[in-house]
Amino acid sequence: MGKQDDGLMWMVAGGFGSIILAVLLIPLRTLTPASNLAFVFLAFTIVVAELGGRPAAFVTALVSGMSLNFLLTQPYLSLTIEKWDDVIAFFALLGCGLIAAWFGKRRARVSEVVRRGRTELDVLTRVVDQVTADAPLDEILADLRTSFGLGALVLRDADDHILGAAPVGAPTSSTPTTQLTPETLLPSGAGRLRHGARGLRLPDGGGRLVLGAGRDAVSLDLWEGDTQGFALDESRTLAITASILGLHLSRRRGGG
Repeated sequence: MGKQDDGLMWMVAGGFGSIILAVLLIPLRTLTPASNLAFVFLAFTIVVAELGGRPAAFVTALVSGMSLNFLLTQPYLSLTIEKWDDVIAFFALLGCGLIAAWFGKRRARVSEVVRRGRTELDVLTRVVDQVTADAPLDEILADLRTSFGLGALVLRDADDHILGAAPVGAPTSSTPTTQLTPETLLPSGAGRLRHGARGLRLPDGGGRLVLGAGRDAVSLDLWEGDTQGFALDESRTLAITASILGLHLSRRRGGG
């Protein structure tokens, strides 16, 4: 299940869960004020915020407030409220629920950053293991393509001879005209930058990353496969990975 589907599931669960919770609390509405029952909805909203993020928590907070109003405050089965205590309870529940939704999203963002950092560390570790074991270049490039969602990669030497490519049938006959900065993967010349949902995108027609200098230089041609672009940390990880590959090739040539 994708992240978007998971968020939609929690929105549905939060909305319907709030209604079901209100129905279950109906026997208590004559025994205790609605302001006391509001704490149950608040606890439920906090749980949804932690597990489902901001959109799901917003839906839960809104439906909880309406359910409290419609089923648990007098007059029942009406959106009007007679007592000022119940009015205060309604708006307090709504406000606290929205606050819980906001901080639930912050937690989700932090968790996403941690997850992404762990994934990128795994990519770097895997590349180091591959170059240490002297794995085939096509295998390393195929792994990089999958890890970073690239459309294609072609590795060439200083004489423009192909050293490796991914996937099989990559556009080896065409070469990108835009050179990328090794540290950031930004175009080295003045030009129009392309942006996606996550960050900067590779240039239209691909970009060339030159690794090393002189006769030991190699170039890594990159074509995008995801129009959402790269986040800053993803760009840096890809740049570091390419540098590791360039150093490996230089050392291997020097040893040969």
